[in-house]
Amino acid sequence: MSFNFLKSLGFLSCVLAATSKIPCQAETFDLSTTTIAEVHSAIDAGALSSEKLVRLYMNRIEAYDMKGPELKAIFYLNPEALDTAKALDRERIIKGKRSPLHGIPVIVKDLVDVEGLPTTGAFKPFGTPVPENDAEVVRRIKEAGGIILAKAATTNWFGNGFDKTHFHGPTKNAYNPLHLPGSSSNGPGAAMAAWYSTVAIGTDTGGSVRIPSAHSGLAGMVATQGMVSRAGIMPRGATQDRAGPMGRSIGDIATLLATISGWDVEDIATFEGSGHYASYDWLDEIQSAEIRGKRIGVLREMVYEGSDHTEGLEIFEKTLTDLEVAGAQIIDPIVTGLDLKTLSTSTVGRTAEYEKIFAQNAYLARFGKDRPYSTIQEMIASNDADLFSDAMHLALELEHPDTSPEYQARLRLRRMLRGVISDTVENYDLDALIFPFSTLQPQRIDTDQPRAPGGTNSLASNNGLPSIILPGGYTSDNLPIGIEFINEPFADLELLKVAAGAEKAMSQRKLPITTPSLKGEAFEY
Repeated sequence: MSFNFLKSLGFLSCVLAATSKIPCQAETFDLSTTTIAEVHSAIDAGALSSEKLVRLYMNRIEAYDMKGPELKAIFYLNPEALDTAKALDRERIIKGKRSPLHGIPVIVKDLVDVEGLPTTGAFKPFGTPVPENDAEVVRRIKEAGGIILAKAATTNWFGNGFDKTHFHGPTKNAYNPLHLPGSSSNGPGAAMAAWYSTVAIGTDTGGSVRIPSAHSGLAGMVATQGMVSRAGIMPRGATQDRAGPMGRSIGDIATLLATISGWDVEDIATFEGSGHYASYDWLDEIQSAEIRGKRIGVLREMVYEGSDHTEGLEIFEKTLTDLEVAGAQIIDPIVTGLDLKTLSTSTVGRTAEYEKIFAQNAYLARFGKDRPYSTIQEMIASNDADLFSDAMHLALELEHPDTSPEYQARLRLRRMLRGVISDTVENYDLDALIFPFSTLQPQRIDTDQPRAPGGTNSLASNNGLPSIILPGGYTSDNLPIGIEFINEPFADLELLKVAAGAEKAMSQRKLPITTPSLKGEAFEY
């Protein structure tokens, strides 16, 4: 059955409408703003195909990633993406869609294993080994009919920033290329801001989904620890690591979360998610959600003050006003009585360094016979020690987690803070807590100067809490400021519904001017 024939079927309703003198309203497809649901509508009408969609995204990557503003968001394009799209188009005609993700392009961070594509950690001495198996999240995406379009850049996983050991240097922020898009899912962040794909997968230990989502004007989410498998993802630490969806709408990240969520024998943490996993059944509830009547608590203990934060604070206060005008009940302030800013920092609350070497050695073993090194210790011994970050060297010196009192204390802090957030939500009868992810704009590429306090926060990341980022507005340098919503563990559906309602009330996302639309990306049908 030809694509042109399918396209003609898409206009059948207009023909029938004409015979009955009922006006037919044309629909508009725009790649820059399209959602998964709008992609399916255009395909169902015969005006689009997954193959055409992949080509449109590839055109953008060619135009803007190593040319034009040179965002440097992509490490590897999947050479099989077009053939996969063609096959899924045929399958859709014969059998229908496998899932709401059928035929939808997905970009994944370099740390996420994709069979046939290298996983590098952006560290030259690691090489470009090709994993034998997909990460569990990739397996689920493929099973649902998703298309792995590309692997996106990350910061140097073992070395020092974007030094000589990094593959191609810093990724640029699509809104202002003088600045970073936020790390370490910097590639997915810039790629989604420049609409290289419909959705993306990032990974998060101390904020690496939330940071680039906030700094790139995106919707991004980390679900409660235990909702999504980490098997086949190059790790930092087992306690904090998560994979999460990044996109341009709450509906899209909910669809991707429903695809990747679920039990996995390779990741014992997913046993905790039993009975709570996201599903496609959530999508109707999320789509119809409104902010009116929702009780949103302002967690003032996570809000920074001072001249460096003026623009960001103005954007945050406007967001609160917009939500209140839309019918939300804003409870301000919400106070726990704790120094949350300090307790949620990596210095105080992070467990990853204690687990890092053990988790990374387990990952190398999963890599199979072609792994570049048998252990992290071997990799360090085989190279100049100065190539590796201080954090890597520190991890080798830390006491074993079994016997480390400091590690045990950090786990206790994690349990305490989870309890505090849960008690706060329940005691104040809240639907979510809100605060700025950061009231500072992303850092410039050309500076090593330390930022003012409050550049990031690790409250949700250190403690496994569900968190959603939405764009709140833009600074005078045209850089996004992200707003964060969190909830108690396994209140992910409620958090998504709050965010979906808030998305309708908050300032609308705007497009970056450095990566304008290309020919053929918008059309009527």
